[in-house]
Amino acid sequence: MRRDSDDAAADRADQMVGAKDVHFDANDAFDERAEPMGQLFAVPAVVAGQHAQILVRARRLATQFESALTDRAVIDQAIGILLSRGGVSAEEAADRLRVLSEREQTTVAVVSDRVVREAVRRARAKWTDET
Repeated sequence: MRRDSDDAAADRADQMVGAKDVHFDANDAFDERAEPMGQLFAVPAVVAGQHAQILVRARRLATQFESALTDRAVIDQAIGILLSRGGVSAEEAADRLRVLSEREQTTVAVVSDRVVREAVRRARAKWTDET
């Protein structure tokens, strides 16, 4: 027989860190102290589970934030390269990157990374040719 709390737990299964079920086959396995002892340990267990969930979310957000910062830096570099080469405004350069990303069905960060890598390759080749 399912209880309402079981249904609620099933609805939150994607958020659940863990669960603990305590049972014994013997009818007299638990005495009058068992329930208060179980409740005594249940609260810290729930708090630990909540803290684990918070930690997982915080780590995920930190990773996403770090990735966004890296992507933003590469996009800004690509915009600068297009500014210097094409005589366009920053907005026009950003628009060019967006159009390329849509055409290639990829992200602006991927297109920007390619622009930056190509600019570095050309600069190195030019520097090698001059020496």
